[in-house]
Amino acid sequence: MAVGGKTRNMFEGLVKEGSFKWLLGKKSYFDEELEEMEHSPSAGRNFIRELSPVANLVVRRCSKILKTSSIDLQESFNQEASDSIKHPSRYARHLLEYCCFKALFLTTQMTGHLFDKTFRRLTFDMMLAWEVPAADSQPLTSKVDEEVSVGLEAFCRIAPSIPIIADVIISENLFEALSSSTDGRLQFPIYDKYLSGLERFEIIP
Repeated sequence: MAVGGKTRNMFEGLVKEGSFKWLLGKKSYFDEELEEMEHSPSAGRNFIRELSPVANLVVRRCSKILKTSSIDLQESFNQEASDSIKHPSRYARHLLEYCCFKALFLTTQMTGHLFDKTFRRLTFDMMLAWEVPAADSQPLTSKVDEEVSVGLEAFCRIAPSIPIIADVIISENLFEALSSSTDGRLQFPIYDKYLSGLERFEIIP
């Protein structure tokens, strides 16, 4: 499907400016993914104007897992969610959660999902997107060595959706333990190391 002029201009502007400098202060792996998204024939079906760039990329990954498009996921959300859930002040975050939880439900049924670093990175990026879900979200600022990080609320919202990682009872204490050396913000290397340590607890047939 051809990409509309407005959407293409948005993509081109983000790529030219180094789209995620607002997020990391430097070129990141998000930029490469955004460029791929821009040049994809299905780009017009994978951009949701209400979402921030990072939320759009996370939803796009979810759509690939679910074998659909971002726009189709949005249409399903609009049909299924109540008016209060779709209130403009909460729309972006609830739409993001809807897409994330559907993708996580599917992927966590697969044995050995924690062995997949792509999956581990996706779950962290879901938390990252949760903090800045809307197109008008304020840029993230990193407090520790310019390493992008996530906060308690985002962790407690996403992590319990992956039962082997955490549950709603222990998630806050777990976050505090994992972020104790990084000023209360969780960085991916620490999160990834924790998940790698959980791999041996997965049941392998």
